[in-house]
Amino acid sequence: MGVLEGLFGVDSNGAVQPKLVSDWSRSDGDTRWEFTLRDDVTLHDGSALGADAVVFSLERAFSTSGSRLSGLPIDAVEAADDRTVAVTTSEPLASLPGQLTRPPAGIISPDSANGDGEVESAIATGPFQVDSWQPDSQLAVTKHDGYHGTVPTLERAVLERVQDPQTRMLKLQNDELALATNLPSSEASTLGHESGLTLHRNEGPGTQILVFNTDRQPLSDRRVRQAMLYAIDRNAIVDSVLEGIGSPAHAPWDSERIDWSADDLQTYEHDAEQAATLLSEAGWEQDGDVRRKDGQDLQITLWTYNDRPTLSDVVTVLQSQLGTVGFDIEVRVTEWGALNEAKQNGDFDVFAGFWTFYRSPPDPDTLTNFYHSEQNILDSPYQNAEVDELLESGRTTFDESERAEMYNEVQEIVMTDVPVGFLTRQTKVNGTQSSVTGYDPNPITFDQGLQDISR
Repeated sequence: MGVLEGLFGVDSNGAVQPKLVSDWSRSDGDTRWEFTLRDDVTLHDGSALGADAVVFSLERAFSTSGSRLSGLPIDAVEAADDRTVAVTTSEPLASLPGQLTRPPAGIISPDSANGDGEVESAIATGPFQVDSWQPDSQLAVTKHDGYHGTVPTLERAVLERVQDPQTRMLKLQNDELALATNLPSSEASTLGHESGLTLHRNEGPGTQILVFNTDRQPLSDRRVRQAMLYAIDRNAIVDSVLEGIGSPAHAPWDSERIDWSADDLQTYEHDAEQAATLLSEAGWEQDGDVRRKDGQDLQITLWTYNDRPTLSDVVTVLQSQLGTVGFDIEVRVTEWGALNEAKQNGDFDVFAGFWTFYRSPPDPDTLTNFYHSEQNILDSPYQNAEVDELLESGRTTFDESERAEMYNEVQEIVMTDVPVGFLTRQTKVNGTQSSVTGYDPNPITFDQGLQDISR
């Protein structure tokens, strides 16, 4: 909603850009960063942005338990002077500017917290400031007249949390909402033809993926994992489940959008014959509808969770597609908590989930979150010492060409090992009243671009 800003932001192509800083430098073997703050930034309470607010915010972001920034190798955050902040790391961290674009690194005034250090408000720097907040229900913002960039046209906006997507659609149709996001794919046609409404197909950073338990048979055999990916018809999933709203996904990033994407990666276009060949090479022979090996059926349990409505439909399609090459797939749809417990305990075969590879952080170091044996956030048991070494070297290397070579090599290895498989990219169906202009959300971040909207 345009309230928080970080020292850095990210553009629509995933490039990190300075936001609240005018300059920055590294020293002491690339372990000390100094960030010079812009001198034209005003907080929502009218005070000038100073080093005290940045130190308060970053110390909180790096130390809060559960924050995605808490695991970074940060030794200290301190004010070098009133307008300069120094961050010291225990080892070189090339992705630090990208890490500082993430929501937990948003800058707020120390006055946002009470005497116990608990944040009760958000006195920040963005184009909008908090007017009122009802947790889990509603957030109202008003424009920040002292904003350092273009001051918004909208005087006030209210974000209403409406959990059910069909209810959001009805509220939009009844002019109770000016903008509704994440609408059902089935409503695209309605939005495109209904008078007074405008359809927006906005690319999102989300990707539907499969995460394999590489420690459990039969998926411990790379050929079986590859066969599963060859057996999947992603175009059919987009056409049937997503009703044409979305696109097939074959690798961590789309080369047309993200420069970090390696060229000539092994991908797994639909090829049932290749899937059958790989299964036969792995010793799984066709025996009726289901393949068998050493007296055992090729049976796999495919988990997903019901928080994302399309996932349950996707796994149903996968069950059918994989069955055509001899898999016996049992589908298990649960609450997120049950799946999360199973994956943390390693008690799963494969699960379908919804993750973003673009913004966590907007740097190729995000591959660490998905492929490092000890730092991945998927609870994947995948271990590859070469991948770990490359990821750790990429994190501490600042030469862009050298980094690119390392991350390209990681992509080549993991697209052969396939501990993670890719299904579809998200395209969000959003709708506005026709009177709304300027709506163009950033596809990489959560930012709705409210400051550019007029009505």
